[in-house]
Amino acid sequence: MFVTKPGSPAAFLERFVAVETRAAGLIVAAALLGVGFATFGNVHIENDLTHVLSEIAIGGFFLLVGLELRREFASGVLSGLTLWASVAAAAVGMALPALIYASQAPAAARDGWVAVVATDIALAAAVMTLGGFSRKVRMLLLTVAVLDDLGGLIALATTGKSPELLWLAFAIASVAIYAWIIRQFNLGVVTVIVSTAVVVVLMLRAGLHPSLGAFAVGFCAPNFDPDNPSVSERVQERVHPWIAAIFLPIFVFLHTLVPIATPTDAPMSLVWTTVVAIVLGKVLGVGGVLIFLSKRLQIAVTEAIAVGCAAAAALTVALFGVAATLDNTPYEQAVSLGILIATDIAFILGVGAGRLTANRGDSDAT
Repeated sequence: MFVTKPGSPAAFLERFVAVETRAAGLIVAAALLGVGFATFGNVHIENDLTHVLSEIAIGGFFLLVGLELRREFASGVLSGLTLWASVAAAAVGMALPALIYASQAPAAARDGWVAVVATDIALAAAVMTLGGFSRKVRMLLLTVAVLDDLGGLIALATTGKSPELLWLAFAIASVAIYAWIIRQFNLGVVTVIVSTAVVVVLMLRAGLHPSLGAFAVGFCAPNFDPDNPSVSERVQERVHPWIAAIFLPIFVFLHTLVPIATPTDAPMSLVWTTVVAIVLGKVLGVGGVLIFLSKRLQIAVTEAIAVGCAAAAALTVALFGVAATLDNTPYEQAVSLGILIATDIAFILGVGAGRLTANRGDSDAT
């Protein structure tokens, strides 16, 4: 029986999947409640408090994404063929959905392409577990999902914006100073959290989405540093439960207050454009690249397709994209509804393709 060595990249990925699967349950429940309240109770909540809660969720979520990506680079998970295959799959898996959406959406709604390019790490992790993916395929999917999120947050931070350069300079300088002092003075969790809050505020003042700033703080945190070996782990232990169990579900609930009905001020075709862009774009983009490289990666074609299906689960980050680009527009409801439908389809297809692959593997072994 194979035992994963504690502290190895595989052990880390297994722990990550286990935690994120539980978090995915909360996110799905929050989405169902949001849709239910909006559909049957005509509920819509938006005020200063909800804006603050959303910014906390966004800042904390992308801080954790930065920490995860930094750890994977440091541990060697993101290296060699796996890295380059994941980069290619993520790039094509972002470009194709964006092209499909932008070519079919109304001109005034085209900034919403940002909402169709990324993968929800929590839901992808849930698909991995429920689909019975092999360790190698889990690692590949998680890497693609993290790179998708990196590309998505860069797009979120820059699309359609003319930043206030002075505030942007302050944000960049704050990240640079933080990256230096946290190592120079062996600082820890409080420094990371305070720095994230400062950078998020500066990014907002610059007129940019705060996701990239929060990610930069996480990515610059020391990892496997002899003088401060566990600051990333301590930040994750402190921050992750609050973000995963409270702030992300609240954010998802607030942004899924979308009634299941024909949009009143936007064409229904925009809903189906969003669905096709996410599901078809991800399956063909991510899955197509991995099929092309399947022999070198030593994975089955069905496993490559399963990764593409799982990568189309886009709920949380896609809703971040809607909030950043289409908030208070007639198209917000239609794109949000399309995201919900696409995520449902992707979840079912991903689990089904994973189970089919696992069953075939068991049959071949027998």
